[in-house]
Formats: sequence, C-alpha cells, structure tokens
Amino acid sequence: MPRMSPRHQAVRDTADAQSGLITAAQLAEIGLAASTVSRRALGGMWTRVLPGVHLVNGGHPTRRQREVAGLLYAGDPTLITGLGALRQSGFRAMRLQETSGDEAERPEPVHLLIPHHRRRVSTGYVRVERTHRFPDSHVVAAGLSYAPLPRAIGDATRRLRVGADALAIVSEAVQRRLVTIAELELELNEGSRRGSAVFRDAVRAVSGGARSAPEGDLARLFDAAGIRGVLYNAVLLTSSGALIATPDAWLDDIGLAIEVDSREYHASPDGFANTLRRNARYAAAGVPVVGVLPTDFHTRPAGLLADIVGAMEAAARTPRPDVTVARHESPASGRDGWRWGA
Repeated sequence: MPRMSPRHQAVRDTADAQSGLITAAQLAEIGLAASTVSRRALGGMWTRVLPGVHLVNGGHPTRRQREVAGLLYAGDPTLITGLGALRQSGFRAMRLQETSGDEAERPEPVHLLIPHHRRRVSTGYVRVERTHRFPDSHVVAAGLSYAPLPRAIGDATRRLRVGADALAIVSEAVQRRLVTIAELELELNEGSRRGSAVFRDAVRAVSGGARSAPEGDLARLFDAAGIRGVLYNAVLLTSSGALIATPDAWLDDIGLAIEVDSREYHASPDGFANTLRRNARYAAAGVPVVGVLPTDFHTRPAGLLADIVGAMEAAARTPRPDVTVARHESPASGRDGWRWGA
C-alpha cells in the first residue's frame, strides 16, 4: 500500500477531525492550490457542501455533516439554534426525532446564529441570522455548539406559521422542566418582534395552564369568543375529596367540563377504558361534559363554539355540581395521550 504524501495525510487528518469536512482556508494552509481543489470537486472525488466547504469522501452529507459544514462556513463563534438545537436536546414535538436526516435533494435548513458585526449570508441549506443578542453561554453536545434552550425555542417558534406546532414545542419544554415560563417570557420580551405572535400565543397559553396543542386551541377559541374565567387542567374533587377528573378546560362558575378526546388516544384499549371510567365519574358527580375532537378546531370552529355556548347556557340553568376545584400543579398534562403536543 503506497504511503500518503504529507499533504494528503494532513488533509485526511483535518477532515477526520471534522466529520469528513475541510474548508478552502484549511486546504490553503496545508498548501493545496485552489485549482487542485476545484478539479477534485468537479471530478466527483469531493463534494462541495457549502461555499468553501468540501466533503472529502464525496456523496451526500448526513444531517450532522450539514451542521458541521454550517459551523465551518460561518466561522467562529457560531451557534446552531432553532429546530436543530431542539432535536439535539431530545424534543419529540413536531416529530423531530422521526424526521429523516438524509434527504439529499431537499435537506432541512440549518439555522445558525452569528454576532451582528460578522459578515456571513445565508446560502444553500444554511440560514444565517446575524444578531445583536449573541448568547453569552451555549450548550456543547457531541462536539457541536448550540444556543441555550430558551433562545433556541424562541428562534424556532418565530419561524413557524402553525400555532399548534409552536405550542407543542413550548408545552413540551415546560412539561419536561427544560425551561421555565419566566425564561420563555424573558426571551419573548428581549428577542426579535418579527414573527413573535405565534411564540407569544404559545407562551400565553402554557402560562395559563394549557399543556398541549388542543388545549391551546381551546384557549384561543375562548379568548376570541370573550369567554373568561376558564381553568385548564384543574383537578376536580367530590365534596368528600375523591378525584373526579382533570378536564382540559373547566368553567368553574357554571360547573362545565370540556374534554378534547383524540382518536389516537382512544385507539388503545387502555385509553378507551380510561375515558369510559372518567365519564362515569363525571356522571356520578353530576358534571356536564362537552366532548371535542381535535379536528373540530379547524373543520368546524363556528359549530364547535355553538356547541360549547349551548352547553354553557344549559349548565347555567341548573345548580352547579357540588365539586371542589384544585389547580393541577404537575407540569404534565392531565392525560398522557396528549403529552408533547401529540
């Protein structure tokens, strides 16, 4: 087997330390001419991943290689933020752990933060964000640098257009005690105003007690209709202190419970049995219940609101059930089937 030249060995050693990637600047330091690099890249031996960044073994880069390439392209200091940082932290919201990382034709964007004085622009799959609020601290995982979670959550949700996706992220972060409401509110108040409405709605819903996307939909429905005094995930007890249930929403003045029941939750025998037992406890305590499907919020919002208003009017004409309310202090949702915004 022929021995590698010193330059060839230097290229290999540098690339091996960077997930198979090397920059044009590093090649110049090793002593390889730009023309040599161009011939190798065009000849298919190397893959040009980003301007000035090459994949030495060729082929399509994996997700990790795309992230490493982004950091090499942007230079130091640079932090990965947004959905990439959330995935690294184990977030399951939006099916982040199930998304394929190796789509060659349409790779998932890599969101990067750099200080505002730096001059790098977005290119290819890399979204570079120059910021005056470059974090003072960061998270290092598997050798890569990520933005702190409150910042990563803010950066991710500001780019989302679907409120349920933002709420799924915020609710998971709070349920798992990865961040606090105060930290998210600080990020919301100090961060960019661009695209912050979805982020703000999600934080408001979770701080009000909502712990899932359907509960957030309920909160928005009630807010839009001017219905106040709604408790989310409140624990209902009988007069003797026995547990009745933890409804998704509870109108305490008239004693009406609202439950968002997913087909996914009822698909399992345990989920269906638990719902039957829960409804039996409601009936025994004299508590009226409105059942809601998650799809109702999008397919028939006016009809859903009419159903709830009709149930409210009927409940108001009868004595309030003799139940005691205790707010749910657990960070988890009242029903396992809805955790992490599923």
